[in-house]
Amino acid sequence: MPNSFKMNQIREKEKFNRSRISSSRCNIGSYFLRRLPSYSCHRDKSLFRAKMYLQFYINENGDKVYTTKKESPLGLATQSAHPARFSPDDKFSRQRVLLKKRFGLLPTQKPPKKY
Repeated sequence: MPNSFKMNQIREKEKFNRSRISSSRCNIGSYFLRRLPSYSCHRDKSLFRAKMYLQFYINENGDKVYTTKKESPLGLATQSAHPARFSPDDKFSRQRVLLKKRFGLLPTQKPPKKY
């Protein structure tokens, strides 16, 4: 009798492990591959991230000229034409406002625009 009870426990454990492995989100479903530290069953998100190649420089007339090159014809480095990523959880906004206030760069510290 005790042997059958122990055998039932072992079967239940094996059934649980099989269901856990097969219900994985991975397509491979191999227990050992998923246990390797370097293996990831999820796609690397950096492969699908759009690369931003568009750059700009200011020409002699003061106009923005857009290009994909890293250097302008004048030999200066070009700047990225894409805005910085926005985060609603901005940890350093207070420091940025303090710096702008210190150096007089806040919009309220500048003279009003002439329309």
